[in-house]
Amino acid sequence: MECLTCKRVFKEIDGPRAGISVSVMGDEYIYTYIFCSACGAYTVESYYDCFLGDAKISFFSVDKATGDRAVELIRACPDPFDKNCTCPSHKAMYYGRPEDAEGNP
Repeated sequence: MECLTCKRVFKEIDGPRAGISVSVMGDEYIYTYIFCSACGAYTVESYYDCFLGDAKISFFSVDKATGDRAVELIRACPDPFDKNCTCPSHKAMYYGRPEDAEGNP
């Protein structure tokens, strides 16, 4: 796997990494945030497990501030891989990115 921003191959994870699972209408999304110390951005792996179809993996990049906030939220949950958890962290990460004060991803 490589950083989407600078294309550096992640041989070892050298910064914050966190993951969370959320349930959306019976489907499961797992978002994994991986920090790149070379460029200071996060690469996010989005694993979509469709209840009635094939699983899909996609990637997107976020800036350090957004990624740091996501990692903070994920680490605040006692069980981030419980897709049915209703804690504030799971609610804020429903779309894979931290929501702002108005609830927008």
